[in-house]
This record gives sequence, C-alpha cells and structure tokens, in this order.
Amino acid sequence: MGKPMSKPIQTNGTAESAQLTEELDRLRAELAKVKSERDAYRKIFLQNLPEEPPPSFTKEEALTWVGQAPPLGEFIAQLEREMNS
Repeated sequence: MGKPMSKPIQTNGTAESAQLTEELDRLRAELAKVKSERDAYRKIFLQNLPEEPPPSFTKEEALTWVGQAPPLGEFIAQLEREMNS
C-alpha cells in the first residue's frame, strides 16, 4: 500500500498493540475512502471541462472589458430567465 515504516512502533503489551492496529486499519480505510472521493470529483470535473481550451487573452485585453459587463445580479437574473424559457 504505502511505504513501510522504517522503525517499528514499540508497544508495552498486546492491548496497546491491538489499539494501534485498529487505528492503523481505521486510517487505511479512511484514506481509501478519501482517495475514492477524490477520484469521483476528478472524474466529474474532467467531464465538465470544455473540449477546447478557452482562448487566451493578454492582461491588457482583459482590462479593456472591465466595467462593460452587466452587474452580477443582473447577469444571474438573465440566466434564470433563459433557463425558464
């Protein structure tokens, strides 16, 4: 699974050893779950990327558009109207 520990953990008894083993198993299960979630999010993210990369703009070109777009609330309202029609 991962890189083995270079120095084993010293325990004072079987109960402590059992607790450490339980914790290690729990952490391994949690890691597997997180990796699975990561893979699912990555897959969804990649599916929603456009097929072609967006055009690139210079900083100067982008700055020429400042103030030309409608306010965010108006833009959202327009999108909602388009979705409902």
